[in-house]
Amino acid sequence: MTTATITNVQRFSLHDGGGIRTVVFVKGCPFRCPWCCNPENLSPKPQEVWHRSLCIRCSMRSGEFSAEACPKSAAECPTGAKELLGIERSAEELAEECQRDAVFYEESGGGVTLSGGECLSYQGFAEEFLQYCKERGMRTAIETTLAVPLADAEKLVACCDLFLVDFKIADRERSMETTGIDPDVRDKNLRRIIGLGARVVGRMPIIPGFTDSRGNVSQNVASLVELGITRVDVLPFHQLGKGKYDAAGMDYALKDMRQLSVDDIEWVIRLCESAGLHAMANGG
Repeated sequence: MTTATITNVQRFSLHDGGGIRTVVFVKGCPFRCPWCCNPENLSPKPQEVWHRSLCIRCSMRSGEFSAEACPKSAAECPTGAKELLGIERSAEELAEECQRDAVFYEESGGGVTLSGGECLSYQGFAEEFLQYCKERGMRTAIETTLAVPLADAEKLVACCDLFLVDFKIADRERSMETTGIDPDVRDKNLRRIIGLGARVVGRMPIIPGFTDSRGNVSQNVASLVELGITRVDVLPFHQLGKGKYDAAGMDYALKDMRQLSVDDIEWVIRLCESAGLHAMANGG
């Protein structure tokens, strides 16, 4: 029985593969994007976080107000201010849980999306989970950098209906230095899975100072066209992950960066469309 550490099973998601989705978040990622909005999924190990706004100081009547000053565990916390993120789950158990939302998938054309972290760091689990979902009649998708070795591309393509693949920093040297992601590995994997009939949507996060230059966007667009990918989701930078860094006691270098609006990325969408791509803001 294959297992993985899971932090969240998020229901009724609308931007992770089409229709109403259930998104399963796998814990653990070999990469370190400075703008990561799921920092709780970077480490593969379960970790305790502290939500300051929920704390009633039941064990801290005086002195320092912090997670370290509280002697209670997450299990003992009466308000959920302390929370343990990361539970070992089996692939089959998770598929059975997702199947409870099958009626919503059928009505909306949705399904199940496996995310992370980098879910393909656990390819055996990913394949088993997606296969269980397929056997139960659910559409499947994964969100991935696709920049990890693929042990069995044929098996992965057979159980995954849609690959949502990141196009971040196009220059290989700068990408490796900034995030650890090798776009050459991604593109090699893309050629392999597309040759096997995989359906792929590119995802292009627009992050000020990292991926938002016209040169970087143009390089990513050229790669998408060359690979034969026809649709790209353009994702404006947001601050939805900021509170997660605070809860986990992690430093967030981009905490003061301005969020982008759909208007801010309109030029990216126009550039994509001029190259023949179907571009959408935020995806769907």
